[in-house]
Amino acid sequence: MVRKKVKLAYIENDSCRRVTYRKRVKNLVKKTRELSVLCGVDACAIIYGQDEQAPVVWPSSEEEAKRIISDYNSKSELDPSQRGFNQYTFLNDSVIKAKERLLKLQRKNREKQIANMVSDILSGKSSLDQVNPNDLGDLLWVIEDKIRTIQYRIRVTKEEGDNNNNNPPISESIN
Repeated sequence: MVRKKVKLAYIENDSCRRVTYRKRVKNLVKKTRELSVLCGVDACAIIYGQDEQAPVVWPSSEEEAKRIISDYNSKSELDPSQRGFNQYTFLNDSVIKAKERLLKLQRKNREKQIANMVSDILSGKSSLDQVNPNDLGDLLWVIEDKIRTIQYRIRVTKEEGDNNNNNPPISESIN
């Protein structure tokens, strides 16, 4: 039997919301217990319900739950990286990664602009007089890069030609 996709939105109907809450809490506690047993890790779940008098806590032993929480807090005092992400560090890392992606895309875009400028100049669509003086350094870099690429291709082609001349043809070596 195929399950239908659950729409993640607030459940308006009170009775449906309470039933869903109870089922999900039960499953969440079950998964926390399984994770702890199967992987041998300390795990703790504290779930505060909207209409509940007391939170649902696993492990049910208060001492065990307090021990896990105090271990967590003591690790975070010694080494904050062991604590994991909080919302600030998560968002900060996301912003840094987004800025890096933006810079990378800007560099690629700039390289393509300059390459198009070189093509336009070489094809006669524009002249060096029309190039912005600020773009001349980038233009020079692209031209030098293309020259290095051409020189490399020439060198490789010559080396391949020399290697072919040193080896006698197969028909001569057999006789």
